[in-house]
Amino acid sequence: MKRKHGSGRAAEVRALRERGELHRIVDLFGSIDEGGTEDWEDLDLVLELARTYSLLGNEARVEQFFLRCVELNPRRAALYHCQIGWYFQRKKRWARALTWYDRALETFAGYHLCLFRKGYCLERLHRPRAAVDAFAAADESYGASPSEQQERGRGIQIQVLFHLARNLREVGDTERARSALDRCAHLDDRPGERVIRSEHRLASYGETYLRDENHQAAIRCLEEARGLDPNSSVIWERLGRAYEQAGRLEDAEAALRRSTELAKGEVALVALGSFLRRAGRLAEAGEVLTSALERHPRGEVQIRMELAELQIALRRPRSALEELERLAGGRVPPGSTLAAAVESRIAEVLIDHGQLSRALPYLRAAAEQEAAGEHEKTRLEQLLERIEAPDAPAVESASIVDEPLPDDLSRILGRERPRIEGRIASYFADRGFGFIAHGDAGETVFFHVSHCELRSGEALGAGQDVSFVVGVNQRNKRPQAEKVRLRPAS
Repeated sequence: MKRKHGSGRAAEVRALRERGELHRIVDLFGSIDEGGTEDWEDLDLVLELARTYSLLGNEARVEQFFLRCVELNPRRAALYHCQIGWYFQRKKRWARALTWYDRALETFAGYHLCLFRKGYCLERLHRPRAAVDAFAAADESYGASPSEQQERGRGIQIQVLFHLARNLREVGDTERARSALDRCAHLDDRPGERVIRSEHRLASYGETYLRDENHQAAIRCLEEARGLDPNSSVIWERLGRAYEQAGRLEDAEAALRRSTELAKGEVALVALGSFLRRAGRLAEAGEVLTSALERHPRGEVQIRMELAELQIALRRPRSALEELERLAGGRVPPGSTLAAAVESRIAEVLIDHGQLSRALPYLRAAAEQEAAGEHEKTRLEQLLERIEAPDAPAVESASIVDEPLPDDLSRILGRERPRIEGRIASYFADRGFGFIAHGDAGETVFFHVSHCELRSGEALGAGQDVSFVVGVNQRNKRPQAEKVRLRPAS
């Protein structure tokens, strides 16, 4: 008979874990899965070991032990599957976490916490439409719950509404976004137990008005938010964009520069570079954006999209396309708003230069993205009509060429860390990472697919010759390969 409750060994594991003796736990109980031991039938002990392995970062054992909990108590399968998802979410492995959240929801479709966590992962993957669906399902589940259950889940529900608002504004539904924020504020009405700070809600309201190009309402919300938190880089950055909409350009630049000086202000460098480009101050924009690549590596996709806009402003469409095509070749999450934006922008540049047939697959890919809106679909229909029109040119325009870079921008945009040649020693396609061997001693360096600059049709595999520059992983501060490019076969 399976022992499911009341394990003294489980209490022993908890006590050791509270003292931080994690490896001692593994030494004592790490082999209970071998040989059909009685302890392998003890649900409490298996669960405590799953939690221990979660702290140790042993993902294979996390999955194994939580799945053993499912075998011992299948009625709570959703809870254990959600725990595995939470492990991967804490590791910021959003797609892997989603897999487990979906498994949890197969047996408990109204699991409020799991729906919230699923929506959050989708948000981090830049898939706002899918995120809206998850948060809306969580909202519906909360509304159908008994009052005592609602009280227990109140804090999560406040976050559900806040994130629902964020993703609604990303898909352009700003009215519903403000309605969700109103409901969030109504529920989060206990001064001593606030879940969302007032200035964060005000900043979110301000962003919805920015999307509506209602700069007066945006400035009103954001200035009130700044009064509550004058050291928030996010508030200053949004305020800068609102001032620009209002034509207050000196105030806009001052606000954006102030944002970059504050904690986490490196994110605002993209907005400052974009502002300078629109103001025609192209050399300054280049300085800011190249600095952003160093200070804000996690924002590389958005930075390179803005660098492509700078190249277009410099009448260098070919360089812009090369920048965007490298992003489309594997640097953006599939199905994301970023993927749709990159594909759509490539198509627009090609259309502007008369290369309609070459633009078609990019615009079709943009329209088919999960995150695509009506704009991309309408543009696709218009392009097809142009291509199929009786007066469409039989031969499209010649190759796209760049104008020379001005000297000041050549110095800025031409800066490049030295490239190193190597060969892919191993690549795990299902997990998107591998190692590159380089140098006479055969040293290896980690790389992730998000740091590969692949052209359309290129794929990674062991044994391929590559070149790369050395960067630093912002999470563990270890060296990693970046700007990885395949080298042509000799």
